[in-house]
Amino acid sequence: MKIKTITTRLPNSTGNPSFIFTFLHKKDGFHSAAGNANATSTDRFKQPHLESDNLIQTRCKSGKIRKDEALGYFDSMIQTKPLPSIWTFNCLFGALSKMKQYSAVVSMCKQLLGCAQFRPEVGTLNILMNCLCCVNQVDLGFSVLAITLKYGLNPDAHTLNTLLHGLCKYRSLAEAMEFFQEIEMKGYKCDEITYATMINGLCKAGKTSKALEILTKMWEDGMFKPNQECYNPITDSLCKERRIDEALILFRDMISKSVVPNVFNYNTLIHGLCNTSRWEEVLSLFEGMVDHGVKPNVVTYNTLIYALCQSGRMEKAKSYLICMLNSGISPDVYTYSILISSLCKEERIQEALTLLENMTTKGIKPDVVTFTSLISASCKSGNWEEGVRLFKTMIGYGALPNIVTYSAVLDALCKEGKTAEALNLVEEMISRGEKPNVVTYNSLINGLCRTNQWREATRLFDKMLCHGILPNRLTLKILSGALCNGGMADEVCKEFKARMDGALKIFPNASCAE
Repeated sequence: MKIKTITTRLPNSTGNPSFIFTFLHKKDGFHSAAGNANATSTDRFKQPHLESDNLIQTRCKSGKIRKDEALGYFDSMIQTKPLPSIWTFNCLFGALSKMKQYSAVVSMCKQLLGCAQFRPEVGTLNILMNCLCCVNQVDLGFSVLAITLKYGLNPDAHTLNTLLHGLCKYRSLAEAMEFFQEIEMKGYKCDEITYATMINGLCKAGKTSKALEILTKMWEDGMFKPNQECYNPITDSLCKERRIDEALILFRDMISKSVVPNVFNYNTLIHGLCNTSRWEEVLSLFEGMVDHGVKPNVVTYNTLIYALCQSGRMEKAKSYLICMLNSGISPDVYTYSILISSLCKEERIQEALTLLENMTTKGIKPDVVTFTSLISASCKSGNWEEGVRLFKTMIGYGALPNIVTYSAVLDALCKEGKTAEALNLVEEMISRGEKPNVVTYNSLINGLCRTNQWREATRLFDKMLCHGILPNRLTLKILSGALCNGGMADEVCKEFKARMDGALKIFPNASCAE
């Protein structure tokens, strides 16, 4: 059996030990003696142990296992003599990793590696590496690579992909590129995912041209055929850089080379074309997507609906909602919020309310964006009662109002002269952790001035300044308007003028004439 010894060092990490990679040149997969030993041990388990292994593996694969349940299993497994199979531990670690319980997995692996009778396999250590990288401990991930070699195990492509991804995401692109070039030059085990990982890292760093070079080299070398994951980041970057024509050329090249595009490819291009209002091409691409057997998803439709609404093509946007429903794709809260917001901007409030009713009937819970659009539109149209009703409905749904929601209701109440209700609402707003801003104060001050509550208006103005909120031109326009309209007692008038003089230093051009 031919053995090739290769030495590598973590890129740009002085002081780190060299790692010796021993690759066995054989076509079949590597099976560690440790793994076989565990399998032999498993064969000697009593039936209850086998059943326990099967139960734990089934629970982990179901995706329904809870963290506390997984920790309980581990505590029992670690005390079992002999230890359960390595595959059961892998299932448990994998399930916790999917729940993003990375620190728990690292702690468990450390405990398990301390057991004299435990022998890991590559998959176990790959999971540990991934968890370390996910908690921004890439250096320790490379230390696990050393442990892998210490056990006489052969790192696989997944091992190197994990470390490369960690370098791309948590370290520098330069280190990742150096490591990638080391993998290429010295023939370490890799696959198309290795290339896709590097391409993605380059694209995220804005190095689209370099990513294209790697893609071209993949085709030239012929070792690995690029897949959708190699094309997706480049297409996305080109679209974000508004290089739509280049993205379309790449897309056609992809199809001509028998790489079947997926829904992400189509969504990216549709989004790019929508952003540049190339509607005919959008429609053609959407139809081509269906012809190629790629089913549009909720993101596809949301992209189309949002772009159409933004360009004022409301009826076309609504037609895509119908198309979406007819295709058996359930709209989400974002779909409805886009349409409701656009209808509200066009003052088609009744249609927006009907859509809200349809949405809730289908069991889709409106969020703060949905309600704020409706509340703002209702209040601006003078229907403050409807705005308040929707505000109460919003609270009932458990959607917490934001500053925009509160400001819309406050403005409507103040314009109706209901300043007491408005001031109570501000207190409620503060109790919920929302801080009033200049828009809030402007509405209140304006309401108080309109109802001749001059002293209360000056008190609020002072309070605004005390909280570090500077007046804007609208604030001064409200105050100067109140002064120009007259009706104040001399003493109150002096207080108003004093505040105006101080505030005019910020906006010297503001006056009654504005």
